[in-house]
Amino acid sequence: MPAKTTVTSTKLDISTKPTRTRRSRKSAAKVTPTPKTVVVKEVQEIAPPAPKLTLEDYRQDILSRVRIHNYEVNMLVKDLQKGYDFVLPFGKKAYNYVSELIAE
Repeated sequence: MPAKTTVTSTKLDISTKPTRTRRSRKSAAKVTPTPKTVVVKEVQEIAPPAPKLTLEDYRQDILSRVRIHNYEVNMLVKDLQKGYDFVLPFGKKAYNYVSELIAE
């Protein structure tokens, strides 16, 4: 048969608890900067080659860019028209629905 045990409650005595101590932080080691050597490279300036484009070349370039711009703008207008045509029936349907609700 097990022996009967008694439980005694003991309160912790705060006065016997050791006080907390904080450790001081170690100071950061001082770093001495090391002198760096600067290397200066001498670069010989060479004139760029002269452009060999004539005024006619510039004119052709501008004309081709304008043609590309006009093509892109025309495609944008066509896309916007397709979007408008796609949305138009929904707008008409919504307008008619609201008009019928107000008329009632």
